[in-house]
Amino acid sequence: MKPKNELRIRLRTAGFGLLGAAALLLVGCDGEEFVREGGEMPLPTEGTPVGALYAKGCYNPEIQNFAISSDKTVSVVYRLDYPANEDVTVTLAIGTQEDIDAYNDAKGLKDNRGNLGGYKRYRLLPETNYTLPEAMTLTVPKGQTESAPLSIDVVYNPTLLPGTDQRRMIYPWMLPLQVENIQGDILPLVSDQQLGIGLLPGNLASMTNAWFAECEWKPISEKRNPFMGIAFADCRVVDPSYIIYYGYQESLYVDMGGWGMEDESTISCYPLFEVECLRPLFITHDATQGVVLQTDPDLMYVLTHQGRYVDPQRKQQIKMCVSVEIAPKSRAGFCNLTEETRASLVWQIANFVEKYGLDGVALNDQGANYTAEDAPAVDKSSYTKFLKALREAMGDDKLILLSYDADENSALYEAHDGLQAGDYIDYAWWGIENELCTPYDPESTVLPIAGLDKSRFIPMAGNAVDTPEFMAFWNDMSASGIYQMCDLYDRGECPGLVYLGLVARTQNFAEYFQTTIPTYMGMIPLHESDMGATPGWFGIGFMTQETMDPVWGPGAYGAGLKDW
Repeated sequence: MKPKNELRIRLRTAGFGLLGAAALLLVGCDGEEFVREGGEMPLPTEGTPVGALYAKGCYNPEIQNFAISSDKTVSVVYRLDYPANEDVTVTLAIGTQEDIDAYNDAKGLKDNRGNLGGYKRYRLLPETNYTLPEAMTLTVPKGQTESAPLSIDVVYNPTLLPGTDQRRMIYPWMLPLQVENIQGDILPLVSDQQLGIGLLPGNLASMTNAWFAECEWKPISEKRNPFMGIAFADCRVVDPSYIIYYGYQESLYVDMGGWGMEDESTISCYPLFEVECLRPLFITHDATQGVVLQTDPDLMYVLTHQGRYVDPQRKQQIKMCVSVEIAPKSRAGFCNLTEETRASLVWQIANFVEKYGLDGVALNDQGANYTAEDAPAVDKSSYTKFLKALREAMGDDKLILLSYDADENSALYEAHDGLQAGDYIDYAWWGIENELCTPYDPESTVLPIAGLDKSRFIPMAGNAVDTPEFMAFWNDMSASGIYQMCDLYDRGECPGLVYLGLVARTQNFAEYFQTTIPTYMGMIPLHESDMGATPGWFGIGFMTQETMDPVWGPGAYGAGLKDW
């Protein structure tokens, strides 16, 4: 038997020895075993088992992070690779910030204040945010290979979200568990093991509005009107959880009896967007596999860390979809699928949606190179048949959203073999950004999708880029664009707004342009009131200004950008 304290950990000098060359098995978020690179666990020596600490339910097995947006219990076990010859007892202790700094330094983690990326170095989890069991010991009984779990309760509250607003994660936290001593016939996996439990708190919904202090936030389910918002988040650039800071104010203007119009004291604010589409998930043509999905690493990071980047939206009742796009210059798209490739692609998409618990898909056919020399021939019925098959595969409870233009997508204007594309779509929109399109106008050269009612077509997709087209449509009150949308809404031809990108605090928005966020997002077309002479409801979009200000100063950049 090893004498007590012989294996006491040397944390100050070694840091996280376990994260070096030794192997560590962890249980992933989907229940599968992950093996750390750097070799395999050594085989037993003369019948003496080898053991190490394990954390269960990790999102990221390499650094053992847990993405949380509510209280969480973390289970830790001690596991042997060979049945214990006698009881093995392991005593644990909590490390210090110095131990965490050793890990930060070993991994080269840096806090890029004022630059892209933000804070990355772990901080010691405050004592008020976790509860330890009375006994910090783990025992592997004789003849067994694993101890009963030791449960550590993590308390999720605003103290994990530092800053003036306390609604967003600025840096990750860590609770360092060290193996203080071991009693029993055992060889440790490493001589200085420390198991770091990393915590990435999820953002909280904004419950204040810096621009309209009197605004009362309400959930989507309590909305007075059917107007909806759909937003896209490019995971390669932005933190998709920042969508919870977008809202719209709805004011009721009443006639003051000769004193003009005035909004009532009761003003409601709702989340601006009901649907968020994470992008990009590409479709491409593979010479050996046919038409296949091509995942993006940033999208997959978000989908495998949903507690941090998706759960805050779900708590706001926002539906989460994935943007299925055609890879640039791909020879395959939705308009030239054969019966075989259609069946394969439908299965891949439906399986992806089911696997990651998504609420549907947004389809965009732009990017396909149908004129390539070796591209399959365009089939006018291809897209409609694909939509039908996808609806059948995913079911009626999933969303199918579609962006189209007047190229090959014009085949959607017609029925094919009695099939109408509109019968399988929830919402569609004109895909040329910041350009209004009214296909239900008799004089329009663009026609509606066959079978799609005007109440399910959104006449434009806005993109907040500092271009003349965007500023003219959204920010110039003398222009007619926004008022056209209001008129369309009154006629039941503008059910919502599509916003092609979330705003991050980059240089483009850091000074003057960002101060106009409520204006440049434009009026929400609830055109019953004009705030001047006509009584009724009026809406305007906004973004809570304080959430876009990094805690390290109003002149810094980076808020809203991805932080991994």
